[in-house]
Parts: sequence; C-alpha cells; structure tokens
Amino acid sequence: MQQGPEPDTNKVLQGAEHWVRLDRASTPAAAGGEMAGQLGAAAEGPLVMVAGWEDGHQACAPFVASDGGHACRGCPVGLVTGVMRSGRAATDRCPYGIRMLAFPAPAGSRSSAAVLRLGTPESTDADLPSGRAILHAARRLRATDGLQGWEAEQRARGAERRRTAAAALAQMIATTEEFHRLYTAADRDRVSVETSMTRLDTLARETLRESEESRVAVAHALHDTAGQSAVAAHRFLDAARASLKGPRPETAARHLDEAQERLLTTIKEIRTVLNNLVPPGLEELGLVNALQIHVRDNVPKTILAEVTGQLPRAEYWLEAGLFAMTAEAISNAVQHGQPTLIKIDLRASRGRGIITVTDDGVGFDPAAAHRRTLEGMGLIGMQRRAGWLGGRVDIVSRAGTGTNITITVPLEDPERTE
Repeated sequence: MQQGPEPDTNKVLQGAEHWVRLDRASTPAAAGGEMAGQLGAAAEGPLVMVAGWEDGHQACAPFVASDGGHACRGCPVGLVTGVMRSGRAATDRCPYGIRMLAFPAPAGSRSSAAVLRLGTPESTDADLPSGRAILHAARRLRATDGLQGWEAEQRARGAERRRTAAAALAQMIATTEEFHRLYTAADRDRVSVETSMTRLDTLARETLRESEESRVAVAHALHDTAGQSAVAAHRFLDAARASLKGPRPETAARHLDEAQERLLTTIKEIRTVLNNLVPPGLEELGLVNALQIHVRDNVPKTILAEVTGQLPRAEYWLEAGLFAMTAEAISNAVQHGQPTLIKIDLRASRGRGIITVTDDGVGFDPAAAHRRTLEGMGLIGMQRRAGWLGGRVDIVSRAGTGTNITITVPLEDPERTE
C-alpha cells in the first residue's frame, strides 16, 4: 500500500507495535494467520509483540533501559486485549503519559492488533502527529500487505541495528583485550623495573662493600707483611748502630745483613700488594701476557701451567675483572686441587669473552664448597664479580675428576667509545 503524503506518517510508524494472541495449542508461526483469526477472542493464549518498540521508539527507548522498561513492555497489554475482544479501535495512555492508539490489524482480526505510540510524555496536543498522518499509518497496518511490509522493514532495521551492536560489542571486546594486554605488559615492565632497581641497589651495596673490603685488605697486607718487615729492618739497623758504638763493633755487619734481608723482603711484599692491585703487564701488554706472568710467578714449578688462546683488548676495568676471576680460579686449583696440569684457555665468541680454567686435580663438590666459603671470597666472589660484569661462572667438578671453571662475560669494544 502506498505511503501517505504526510511526512509524519513514517514517524508514527516508527512508534508502532504489532501484537498477536497465541493459541496455547499452536506455534508462533500460526500467530496472525487463519487459525488465529478463526479462534478469535476465544483463544486464551499469551499476548506476544512480534514487531515494534525494540526497533527504537524515541520516547520508550530511555525507559526500556531502566526500571520503567518493564512497565513500558507491558503497558499496551490491557489496551490490546480490549481491542481484540471488541474488534474496535481504542485509545489510552501508558503509565508514563504516552498516548496510544490500538486497532485490529489486519482489519477484522480478533487475535492481532497494532498499537501506535503518539508523542512523548511531555507532548502537548500541538505536538501530536496530524490526524492525516495517524490515519495513513493506521490504514497501512490494517491492510495485510501493508502490515507485512511494515514488519519486514522493522526486521530489516532491527537486523541492521543488531549488526551494528554486534560490531560495536566486538570492538569493545577487542579494545578491552588490548587494554588488558597493555596493562599486562605495563605490569610486567613495572615488575622488571622494580627488579632492576633492586638489583641496582644490591650492586651499589656490593660495590661499596667490595671497595671497603679491598681497602681493608690492602691495609692488612701492608701492616702484616711489609710493615712488620720494615719494623724488623729498623730494629736491626738500630742494633748495628749500637754495636758500632759498643765493645763489639764486629757484630754490626751481621745486624746490617739482617736489616738488608728484611728490607728486600719488604720490597718484595710491597710489590706483591701492588701486583694484586695492578697486575703486572695487564695495562701495557693485555690479559694473556698478564696471565702468563701471573702463572710464572705464582704457580709452583712442579705444576705444568699453560695459557693458550687470545682475547681482543677491552676496557681496563673489564680486563682487570677477568684477570681477578682467572687468578682466583688458578689459586683455588693450586691450593686445593693438587693438580699436575692447569690449562688456561681464552677465546671470543659472538661478542663474549670466554676463559676456561681446567685442572686434573682431585676435584670437589661445588655445592658443598659454596656452603663452606665465606661470603665475598672464593667461588662466591668469582660468581658475584661475573654477575657485576653481566656474565656468569660455570663450575663443573666432582671428586676424582678434576675441575673445569668457565668464565663468560660480554666484551666492550674500546674503539667504539665516542
């Protein structure tokens, strides 16, 4: 059926509802059909709205999402029931003041009715649609083909809105998942930053402690060795001076010899302390040569010690750290391993320096050694120092099989500095 000339007709139809009374023994497919028409008002099945307000009536939509929505969905029931029983049109107001016009649709039906919602709760008589617009809308819904066409339009609009709503829901879900992913990543970053800060604090404390221990160790070394030898030399010199003035001057020579021996011992002990602070040859010749000198001066001749391989030159602080860890590994082998052979191998791989110290000694249990070693000393000190340099120390040993210690640290390129 043709649309009326009034532009308000479409607005009236947007607020329309189509209600049917279902036969309790029939299916919804029979609603509004011949069976429902034959049963008429005698069919006492439930009233069901098959098209209408859920497609978005401007006045009712706000109430549907609120507690008043229940009233909005049920308010036309009494009006529709009366229309179906009487077979005539009727008007009423919903609890929120919206005017309603109900009438049999299609015309003559006693089990199917249309409801037109007119205006809003605040509408005055001047705001209501024109009588011609209401008449055109009613004529369309009273005609069977017009009612079916209107229902098809309602379903099409509803499907489009559902698609839009589904797309919006999918976007909300995707956005929520993205927010969750970002939150999870941010939380991981926060934990990583907190862990890094904790490690930094630990490193600062360990660096301070290591510096203080090194200072104290140097002081003790000078006091207990070179200091004592220098005091003894001074006493022998005093004794020689007293002998020259006394009745037996010939004893002065012996005291001078003793003083000279103590002074030579003092010189040697001071050099040892200095070598521990600044390994000889390290700054001038590099790590390999410094290790060769260390092996020559500190490994007994009864032990065969070999230094093989090479590492590229690095920053002095890095080479000093590598030297200290390697020297500690050599010292442990000499003092505890009872070896006949010690091999020190140096090589670079993928930007990392690798030093392996292997001996054929008696071996040991690394876990038990960790429990026996004082904090900051021995194997624990090596592993801590390697961690400060961004590397690690791996120890493989067991009783009767010798020991293999591998030191791995990232190398710094001194030529890359700006």
